[in-house]
Amino acid sequence: MTYAGLPDDVLHVPSASSSPSAAGFVREATSADLEAIGRVHAAAMLASLRAAYTAAHDAPLPAGVEAMVAPPVIAAGWEQAVLSPPSPAHRVLVAVGEGGEVVGLVGVAPSPDGADTANTAGEADGHTVDAGAGAVPAASRGMEITALGVAPEQQRRGHGSRLLAAATDQARTQGAGMLLVWAVRGDESLDGFLRGAGLTRTGSFRELPVGQGVIEDCWAAVL
Repeated sequence: MTYAGLPDDVLHVPSASSSPSAAGFVREATSADLEAIGRVHAAAMLASLRAAYTAAHDAPLPAGVEAMVAPPVIAAGWEQAVLSPPSPAHRVLVAVGEGGEVVGLVGVAPSPDGADTANTAGEADGHTVDAGAGAVPAASRGMEITALGVAPEQQRRGHGSRLLAAATDQARTQGAGMLLVWAVRGDESLDGFLRGAGLTRTGSFRELPVGQGVIEDCWAAVL
């Protein structure tokens, strides 16, 4: 798995906290959270896909896609990750709002070898990643955020930053040298959030078969 044009800056998000506060906190997900995870992730995913699809095709997201991104379906997809993760490096965390409700989630996992990088700008040798300040060995490329979402009505309250900080902490705990995130192209709010946190679009991308198609870009930061 190779990535070109990786950043020379590091993440600059606040430290994650598991202590309750007026603003909220982040903790491990449990089985009791699955319904809320499905609801929050579905809402966040739809908002992002709608923005991406409109930007790409100047058209609304197809009704069939809207129907497939249903909270019960999304919740079922998270069940194994929450209840029986394949390794200690696979984690699902949730953001809890001031009222005690789940308002966001993040999934973290080792970056899989051989992930889709068929469409890559620039060049990489397959053994090291150009990280500006120094090449990161392939063996330590690290961790990937498999999902990151905050309920639309709960955004701009710090939940996304706390989730990203928690994911970064988990990646560093696993000895990762890099954190990767795939994000749909055209969601300017998400792009701004990732850029503001210190991630950079790498030049790698892949197409998702959503209606006429949307593009996901790979973002990354050196840890």
